[in-house]
Amino acid sequence: RIKYCKQGSLLARIMAEKHTLSAEEQLSGFLAYGNDQKRIKLEDQVLQAGKGNMDPHNAPPSRVIHARAVPDGCTHTLLINSLSQFGRISYITMMPKLRQALIEFERVEDTVACVTHCQNSQIYIMDRPVYFNYSTSQEITRSPYGISPNNRSLPEQTEPPSNHILLFTIFNPLYPITVDVIRTICTPYGFVQRVVIFRKNGLQVLVEFESNQSAMRAKQQLDGADIYAGCCTLKIEYARTDKLNVFKNDDMTCDFTVQGQRLQSTFTRMPMQQQQIRPYAAAPYAPQPAPTGAPFNMVGTQTAAGSSGGSVIMMYGLPTTRINCDHLFNLLCSYGNVLKIKILTNKPGTAMAHMDSPQGARNAIQYLHGQKLVGQTIELNFSRHSYIADYSQGEVLPDGSPCWKDYSQSRNNRFMTVEGTSKNRIVAPGRIMHFYNSPPDSTEESLQQVFIKANTHIPVGIKFFSQGSGAKSATGLMEWADIEISLEAFVFANHQTMFSQSGQAYTFKLAFSSNTTLDSPGSTTNIIP
Repeated sequence: RIKYCKQGSLLARIMAEKHTLSAEEQLSGFLAYGNDQKRIKLEDQVLQAGKGNMDPHNAPPSRVIHARAVPDGCTHTLLINSLSQFGRISYITMMPKLRQALIEFERVEDTVACVTHCQNSQIYIMDRPVYFNYSTSQEITRSPYGISPNNRSLPEQTEPPSNHILLFTIFNPLYPITVDVIRTICTPYGFVQRVVIFRKNGLQVLVEFESNQSAMRAKQQLDGADIYAGCCTLKIEYARTDKLNVFKNDDMTCDFTVQGQRLQSTFTRMPMQQQQIRPYAAAPYAPQPAPTGAPFNMVGTQTAAGSSGGSVIMMYGLPTTRINCDHLFNLLCSYGNVLKIKILTNKPGTAMAHMDSPQGARNAIQYLHGQKLVGQTIELNFSRHSYIADYSQGEVLPDGSPCWKDYSQSRNNRFMTVEGTSKNRIVAPGRIMHFYNSPPDSTEESLQQVFIKANTHIPVGIKFFSQGSGAKSATGLMEWADIEISLEAFVFANHQTMFSQSGQAYTFKLAFSSNTTLDSPGSTTNIIP
């Protein structure tokens, strides 16, 4: 039990001397000093020791109920909306790492009504069942990390929390999040000094306010809110750091206290309630209509991440000998920005990929599920995980490459800018591919060498688009005998390095085309025997 006690000798002494303390005193001790994640782990042990092994899942009625199987991304607001029908809620404490929560009602009769209802009818939050039973606690100890729906949190606390920096976790980020967006939604509650956007456990933001009071107001008003209607949901906690270090001003980090304020970005969508829900086709990179006969199999829509799925996908049936993380990136990058990829070495043929939005994950599943790669049918589905954690171990694949890679800063992601998004059409795999960014002096032979070097199939036909003498690169179309062969070439030859006759390096890129033939007016078709 003492292995959970990391708050100092006082808490360890409470646990060691539990035979002399009442159960209420023990519970009060570690509720006061333990954090939210560790509190529930110890609650059952203390009560069982002090109350004759009372079953915590069959406790007598109290004003506090214990919620289990709380889905990732659930906020105080969602719990309040689901439970306020039973009565007035006094206080809520979330424990997201344990997927649990404590909810305190003003009257015992309200908790009885809630638990009785749950015994007969299931309550769903974010399309997932959540289970409720009486807590062994009679009251939730107030702290800066809880919330009172009636704005009566911290009734005995006259001073604001000691930290003026908030940690924002953004769930379902369908639209780009920049420092200007964060500053816009936070400014009504106080002066924002610094903002740092990063990806560790999903999309997160550190926001430094001028004062503790400003941070407290922002947390109370923004926690659980949507930046844009129906997406970009905020979960806000107090950060553990007391100062943010910003070294440059761009869309990801900014210090607003320095002289010479940065220019506002061109991101013009209106945040919060000012924006109406956008249609599916208006998403940052909505898929183009698939050609007639193209596969459409939207699987896994009812998952742990909700009815629309999350941003992490599982991939099954992959070749076990030739595939590495770069190959999977090549496969996925045409359907959305890729953040991380992890190949599971303990489960051959299985990998996880974290896209930068649920829309990118849906695109990949829609167009790649059921395709054949190196003779194997690959399957894609939504993962129950909301992110891929950083992987520090040195496991490698048979080719010597790492089994985990971060692509969040890769220049080969194709939807990082508005210009890139407008140029990249999302279509299903086909026999025809568009090639671009090859040296301007490229020939049929030099293009063939790219595929030979990658140990994959060469195209049966190549067509160069006519361009002026001052063209910076060569572009055109390529054709393969069937979709399976073209998909294999797409995975292994995409993003290979080519060199011009002058020695300049080019990153050769491929993209599936909606064309059904190579014939096109104004260009010459070159058929390779």
